[in-house]
Amino acid sequence: MNIKPLLLVICAAFFCFEACKKNNDAPTINTSIDSLNFINAYSIPFNIYLNGSRLNSNSNLSIGGSSGYYTVPSGKQTYQVKKVFDASTAVVQTLFSYTPDLTAHHYYSLFVAGASDSSAFVIQDNLPLGDTTSGVCQVRFVNASPDAGNVDLSIGGITYPNQAFKTGSAFGHVDTATLSPIILIKSGTTDTLINGHYPLLQGYIYTFYAKGSLTGTGNSALGIGVTVNAQ
Repeated sequence: MNIKPLLLVICAAFFCFEACKKNNDAPTINTSIDSLNFINAYSIPFNIYLNGSRLNSNSNLSIGGSSGYYTVPSGKQTYQVKKVFDASTAVVQTLFSYTPDLTAHHYYSLFVAGASDSSAFVIQDNLPLGDTTSGVCQVRFVNASPDAGNVDLSIGGITYPNQAFKTGSAFGHVDTATLSPIILIKSGTTDTLINGHYPLLQGYIYTFYAKGSLTGTGNSALGIGVTVNAQ
């Protein structure tokens, strides 16, 4: 028997097998995560899905509501914003899909301000955790109103100026000693758009945001929303 040709065949088969194994290796799984809070700055309740699976499974995300932070994969992930189930048609209507690219190990808020992907945006939440300053809380302002233009928010005597749509300020200290007045003003003018008050609590971290439309009515009217990022 001629041994050498047989050995050559066996070796060739072995190397071919190893090459096939390398070409068919399972893809690397991304285990990096983020914390993502969803905020409803729109005029209807809705639900959020991640790659086809509903996240807020306990209840619909109500008008002006927020989900709290979900642990989600970092990088590019596709979120679907869907209307509440319609029992009369047995249909769940998708409003739009949105694919942000999140850097690993950060806190974010995803705002939904309308019925299309152009209304959605992400703000990074640089939460000032561990702040124990007596008599104050932390507040930032985000403009989630598509047509209000640049606006200033004043709360508790602190002003967050000239915020454009889809932008937000840094967190800053605000006194909690009294019922804090809130004033929303058109930037560069003395035109007061909203005037009210809000009770702030020591140690809390708040996001106030403009929502709705200057010409809207009912749930679509211009207003101020608030979510608690931490307490």
